[in-house]
Amino acid sequence: MAVDSGNARDTTPGSWDREVDVAVVGFGGAGATAAIEAADSGADTLVVDRFTGGGATRISGGIYYAGGGTELQADGGYDDTPDEMFDYLRCETEGEAVSDEVLRAFCEESVANFEWLRAQGVPFPQQGFAPIKTSYPSDETTLYFSGNEKSPPYSDRAKPAPRGHRPFGKGLTGGVLFEALRRRALRVGVEVLYRSKATRLVSDETGRVVGLEVATLSSNPAVRALHATLFGIATYGGAMSDLLLTLGRRGLTWLEKVASRTLRVRARGGVVIAAGGFIYNPEWSREHIPRYSRTMRLGTAGDDGAGIALGMAAGASVRRMERGTAWMFINPPAGLAKGILLDRTGVRICNEELYGAALGERIAEFHDGRAILLLDRNTWRQARDQIVREHKATFQTLMGGINLYFNNVKASSLEELEDELSMPSGSLTRAVASYNAGVEARKDDVGKSAEFLEPLVEAPFYAVDCDTDNGRFLTPSISLGGLDIDGLTGSVLGGDGRAIPGLYAAGRSAVGVCSQHYVSGLSIADCIFGGRRAGRSCAEASRTEHGSAG
Repeated sequence: MAVDSGNARDTTPGSWDREVDVAVVGFGGAGATAAIEAADSGADTLVVDRFTGGGATRISGGIYYAGGGTELQADGGYDDTPDEMFDYLRCETEGEAVSDEVLRAFCEESVANFEWLRAQGVPFPQQGFAPIKTSYPSDETTLYFSGNEKSPPYSDRAKPAPRGHRPFGKGLTGGVLFEALRRRALRVGVEVLYRSKATRLVSDETGRVVGLEVATLSSNPAVRALHATLFGIATYGGAMSDLLLTLGRRGLTWLEKVASRTLRVRARGGVVIAAGGFIYNPEWSREHIPRYSRTMRLGTAGDDGAGIALGMAAGASVRRMERGTAWMFINPPAGLAKGILLDRTGVRICNEELYGAALGERIAEFHDGRAILLLDRNTWRQARDQIVREHKATFQTLMGGINLYFNNVKASSLEELEDELSMPSGSLTRAVASYNAGVEARKDDVGKSAEFLEPLVEAPFYAVDCDTDNGRFLTPSISLGGLDIDGLTGSVLGGDGRAIPGLYAAGRSAVGVCSQHYVSGLSIADCIFGGRRAGRSCAEASRTEHGSAG
C-alpha cells in the first residue's frame, strides 16, 4: 500500500487556512517534546496527529535511558559519569548510528534532560532499585539495569551502572510518561489537531518547507467511531496478523479520503516530523528489514512510514533503513538464562544474559531467525519455582509459563531431542559437553556470568522454541532507520548532505542514538533529546523569519 507523500509548491499567496510559527507532525513522545520546547521558546505551535496522540510511547513500558549521575543513580549508590555512559553507548552503537559529537552531547545532557522530564510532571521518585537483570522492573522500582551494561564486552569498556529509569506507576508506564507531556503541552498553549493526517509538505520556490497540507477527519460521531475501530483493528489485530493490518489500513485510507477536509497550514519556522517509524508498513518492512517482517509489531497504525515519506518527497535522504530490532526476552524467570541458546544446527548463539534485543538481533540477523533455548530438569525446575515464588508483571509471568509448559519439546535424552527437532546427529551432545566444560572451569566461552553457570546434566531435557516468528514466544519489533538529520539541530538533510530549510525531524522518523542497536529506554531518551533540539531549532527559525520579514 503506497503512502501518500507528495510535495506541493506554495504558488498561491494568501491561500493558507492557518498560520503558526511551528507545525509538528505526530503527537507521541518526540512530537510532544518538540511542541513543548517550541512553545517554551515563544513559538505559536500546532501539532497534527492522525489519531488521538501518544503513538508508540503511550503503549510502551515508558523506560527512559538516563545516566551520567542522575539523582536516582546517586541514591542507588552509583557514581555514573557522562564519560562512562559515552563509553558504554559507543560500544553499543558501534559508532554507526550517530557521530561521536552527537553521542557525547546526548550523554552530557542526559541529567538535564532527565530533570526536564521530571519538570514536565513525569514521576521519577527515589522509589527503588532493582539490582537484578530483568526485562521490565516491578511497580515499586524506578531504576534498573535496562541494557547490557553488566555483560562482556560492554562491562569491559565501561563501569556498569543502571540507567533504566521507569516512571512510577502500575504496569507499563509509557502512558504515564506521555500523559505528563500531553498535559504540559496544553498548559503552554500548544494546539493539537487530532484525527488529522499530514498529507503533504509545502515548499516555496527556493525549496524551503513553509507549511503542510492536512486532511482533517469529519467530526461526525459515527465517522470517528469507525475511525477508532479501524485504528484498533490495524494496531492490535495487525500486531500479529498481516491480514488484519491490511484490512485496517485500507479502511483507514478509504475513510480518511471520503470523510476529511483539507487544511493548508503555513509554518513560518518550519515543520517538525515526529510521526514514528515504519514497522506497521508491511511493504517497507519486507523491503528494508525482511528479517523482522514476520515478528510481532510494536507501535500503532501510525508507524507506517508516512512521516519518513513526507520528508523524502521534500528531498530528504534516509539512513539506517535496514536496521530493526526484535526483543527475545528469556529473563525472567532468571532460571531460563541458565540454559544455552543454540541455533538449529547446535551452534551456541551468544551470552544468554544479554538484553532481549541483543538476543533477538543475533537470532534474526545471523541464524535465520531460528533458535532453541536448551534446559535440563534442574534449570527447568528453577525457572518454574521462580514463576511461582517471585512477583513479576503479568506479561512476564504469562510468557514464562508459556515457555515452560506450552512452547517447548521435551525428551529423555539429548539424542532423542535431536531427533524430535530434526537437528544434526550429535549437535546437542557436543554443544552441552562444550558448555559443561566451561562451567566446570568457571569460564564460559561467550562470557556468561558465574551466577548463571550451571551444568546441564539431568534428564529430561527441554528445547524452548525461540524462532522469531513463533507466535507462542512473542518477539516485538520496531524499525530503527529514518530521515537523515543533523543530530545537533534536528535539521533534515537532503541528498547533498545539506540541511533542507524549514524541515526538522525527531524520534523514530529520524536516525538517532538507537538506530544501530536498541536497549530499553534508549528510544524514548532519543525522542526527548532530539525532540527538544528540533523544537528549539524550528522556533529559532521562526524568529529569524519574523525578523527578516520585518
